[in-house]
Amino acid sequence: MRNTRQKTTDQPPTAVPTSTGRPIIATVIGPKGGIGKTLVARAAICRYHAAGVRPRIVQIDRTPVLPALYGEEVTAVALPTAEVQRNDPLATMVALEPLSEAIDATIADGRPLVTDVGGGPSASATVEYIGKGRLDRHMQGRARSVVIVPVTSDPSTMALSMDLAEALEQAHPSARFVCALNHRDGPFRFFAGSAADEVQRTRVRPFIERHASITIPPIPAGALQPFETLHLRFTQMIEAEPDDLARQVGLSRTMTAVLQGDVAEWLAEVWGSFDTVLPLMTGGDDA
Repeated sequence: MRNTRQKTTDQPPTAVPTSTGRPIIATVIGPKGGIGKTLVARAAICRYHAAGVRPRIVQIDRTPVLPALYGEEVTAVALPTAEVQRNDPLATMVALEPLSEAIDATIADGRPLVTDVGGGPSASATVEYIGKGRLDRHMQGRARSVVIVPVTSDPSTMALSMDLAEALEQAHPSARFVCALNHRDGPFRFFAGSAADEVQRTRVRPFIERHASITIPPIPAGALQPFETLHLRFTQMIEAEPDDLARQVGLSRTMTAVLQGDVAEWLAEVWGSFDTVLPLMTGGDDA
């Protein structure tokens, strides 16, 4: 599949950055599913929307999450099946060409680009594509690349995330790397000598010392579930009138308002962490 686009009746912002700085190319990538990649990407996209900026969006995965939320703003890339790859060794590289096209479009018009890369084969293929396609050299001086790697407190996931991040460091050395410590499964405090402590000391902390980190706080239990079935963006969840939203989710107005508040507080904290690593506009200091 080359590109998949779905329409939505909700119109996105139309504003485009008008600065002389280099545009932002943000990539959210991780080794497996369920560690918060798409959640982080959604928060970044909605942050741009709230600021009146329409980002370019690429999803490299077979899941329909972002197309369902952001419609025709999204270029969805699905890798070929194993059988297709056996018959055509270049099929995966060809399938990833929309990523290169999106990067070139962002360099040309200044709109930020947010790419959500699925785990497993999608992540490894994207790293290979960036390296073999010499995208690092192509983006240098033309765009500011920010790579966000979500990490949970599970020791095996931490190790896999660091393996992927270190491979991408080699393929894309000019990028600004950010370790997103997802506290969904608990804070990153471990017993000395435990497997998790070992991975954190020897892999995660050295990576953060070389680059940067942000914290993704846990979403209050049950806050998102009623809204997710409606395919609402974060901004739609918190901006809707409680009475109208309550009828849609089948909850009381008071309970709906409480959940909206929980989502709003979580989103404000996440957006605050983005301020240090993912600038909304590209003007000013272009270092």
